[in-house]
Amino acid sequence: MRIVHLIARLNDGGPARVLAALSVGLMARGHEVRILAGRCAADEPDLGPQLRAAGLPVDTIPGLGRGLAPRADFAAFRGILANLARLRPDVVHTHTAKAGALGRTACRLLKLPCLHTYHGHVLSGYFPPLASRAAQVMERLLAGGCHHHALTPGQRHELSTTFAIGNQARWHCLPVPVEPVTAQAAPWHARLQPGRPVIGFLGRVVPVKDAHLWLETLVELNRFMPVQGLVCGDGPDLALLRERANGLAVPLLFTGFVPAAEALPRMDVLLLTSRNEGLPLTAIEAGGLRGGIGPAVVGPAVGGLADLIRWGAVEGGVRSAAGLADACLRLLTDAGLRRARQAQGAALARHLEPDRLIAGYERMYQAVNPAAVPGKKPVVAADGRLADSTRSAP
Repeated sequence: MRIVHLIARLNDGGPARVLAALSVGLMARGHEVRILAGRCAADEPDLGPQLRAAGLPVDTIPGLGRGLAPRADFAAFRGILANLARLRPDVVHTHTAKAGALGRTACRLLKLPCLHTYHGHVLSGYFPPLASRAAQVMERLLAGGCHHHALTPGQRHELSTTFAIGNQARWHCLPVPVEPVTAQAAPWHARLQPGRPVIGFLGRVVPVKDAHLWLETLVELNRFMPVQGLVCGDGPDLALLRERANGLAVPLLFTGFVPAAEALPRMDVLLLTSRNEGLPLTAIEAGGLRGGIGPAVVGPAVGGLADLIRWGAVEGGVRSAAGLADACLRLLTDAGLRRARQAQGAALARHLEPDRLIAGYERMYQAVNPAAVPGKKPVVAADGRLADSTRSAP
């Protein structure tokens, strides 16, 4: 099967890491996979070179990237249209909001089968109310006859029923593959204060992640027991977060961008304060941490987090500083509860390892395009290496 993934940019975040794990797994099972992506911003780690080194073809679409820029977006749309017309894939799989908007439009013009994954969404909690309603209307228009993919049952219900997006018969629900993370030591670990529980933030510091609520929760929690904060990430809201943290009685360490393998082993609690979520990779990586004990996870019941709470992998709390501080306090003072959450997180992480999920994605692609030729089993050479694993089946 010939599969094209389209994503706004390959910055080191959840969607790009998911795309990498999925593409490598599909390629190993005999499918022809190609990635179309825009350029990362100068301050963003770029996974493109890593994916090319793994043997994945990655083509750059000029103009495609984050933010709204009409002239660049139009150039990007023309580039997407030209590439898809040339490649004529069996399935186009779009990721992230802008790539989903441009890609689904191009597929409708070219009459190509298309699947869009909602890794999260910007339909609520991201813009002011009027802009959110406009985004919802636009998303319904973009959906057309495309297939759509949610990561958890709760997210599917929210998008397909609450927001009335797409055709109910063309909705799919399947978790994303998440590569396990192995704990790594780093020099900055010595800068944390011994004896004080570490409450962590891991990810891009952007409005939808609401790092300011994270900071308010940290201050509230520190009223009941001495804790310290660890912010592992970068983004447009980081400078304001640092400014607000000045003068607080709570010790805080800002590391900038560091890999999850360095960040997670030093956290006692990973605190998520997002306005909405798909299926947060950091929560899964925390549960599946290898070579160390991962942190317990706290979060509000928004998007896919509501499912993780229901499954017992995340300790839920009301989305307020007081509510989330109370959830953190429960974990820090009840060792049995903390171990139970960590055990459920570990079980979920095992279930989401790529080898267990790739076949489900093959079936989903087959549903999107029943006429597509299935992949062939990889040919194993005498030396044990894969041979011709990226060709389509004849």
